[in-house]
Order: sequence, then structure tokens, then C-alpha cells
Amino acid sequence: MAPEVSASRRGETPPVSGSFGRSSIRKTAAVLASGGIAVLPTDTIYGFHCAVSNRRAIETILELKGRRPRGGFILLAADAAMAGALVARWPGESRDTLVRIWPAPLTAILPARKTLSPLVSPGGRVAVRVPARADLRALIETVGEPVVSTSVNLSGREPMTRIADIRRAFPGLDGYLSQRGRSSSLPSTIVDFTVGAPFLVRAGSYPWPVIE
Repeated sequence: MAPEVSASRRGETPPVSGSFGRSSIRKTAAVLASGGIAVLPTDTIYGFHCAVSNRRAIETILELKGRRPRGGFILLAADAAMAGALVARWPGESRDTLVRIWPAPLTAILPARKTLSPLVSPGGRVAVRVPARADLRALIETVGEPVVSTSVNLSGREPMTRIADIRRAFPGLDGYLSQRGRSSSLPSTIVDFTVGAPFLVRAGSYPWPVIE
């Protein structure tokens, strides 16, 4: 059973719930901007999310997952310009390639800005994506900064796929937004752009190499 870890707003107001919509986007963005943690559907699977600037929220997510901090996280940006604020430089043609692809369920590993916490940029690299979901991008834009995203599961176990099960397993969070319809069972594709030619790290829901 997952540890029950109190989130920032527990006991003050009920968590944001339901599905994506204008009201839930506004409320959830306010939760994340104030240091809270929310479970949200992504392009692929449900994820824990928090603002990238809130170290305590990131540490709480690690505690929830029972995970050590060395693995890093995926950071979601509203657009390529926001993603660029996380990146120290764009190796080779990576920027042009990613601007053509994004928004999409493709996560790029890129050199990280030194101002980022080591919790989200282990080894000086950052994993970043502009998600395909317009509602998720709208939420991130409303937050005003990138958000941390990681699968909802205990470390080493399969990601959870039902919001009701997630609420029971991880009570006390600040938001639980549900997925309309079936989500992809595949995670995002991960491509490393820091090692010369782009290198496929994990095959997923976006085809790589790109055929144009």
C-alpha cells in the first residue's frame, strides 16, 4: 500500500475533481501554483503533477512513489518557448526538429539549465515535452511555468489506470482529474538529443524515427 502523505491543502478544501474543463483548469492551475499536487491524465497515462519551482512538492511525489531522486522527471511545457526556458542549449537541429513535432507524446532529453533543481535535471540533462492534449497545455499555461509529471504508481510497479483506484491508493492530494474515454496504454516516446545523433531511449506512443 502506498504511503499516505499529506499534501499542501489537505484538510482545508476538498480536492479538485471531475474532468478537464475551464473551471477545473483554473482551479487545478491555482492548486499547482500554490504548491499542491494533482493527478491528471496526460497524452498517455495518469501522472502526478506539481509546479517545477516547488521543491517540497517534488519531494512529496518522490515519497508517494517510494522512489529515490536520482531518476529525474519529465517536465511538461505549454509550448516550445516555455520548453526553451528549461534548456541550456539546443544541440544540432534539435530545436527545429522538436518545433515541427510538438505538441506530441514525444519527450526530448536535452542539456538542462544550471538554474534547475538536480531533482529534475540529474546529470545536467532535462526530459521535456509539449503535450498533445490542448487542455493540459492550457493548464500549464495558466500555471505560468512547466510542471513536473511522473506516472501514478509505486516505484517498480505498473502505472495505475483508474482514477477511483488512484484516489484510494493516494488519498489527500489536491486534485484528481479524470480521463474521458480510454487513454493510451503506451508511455511517451523518449529521444535523447544530447549524444550527437538523436537516440531512441524508449519506444512509445509517438513513432521514431520520424518519417516525413
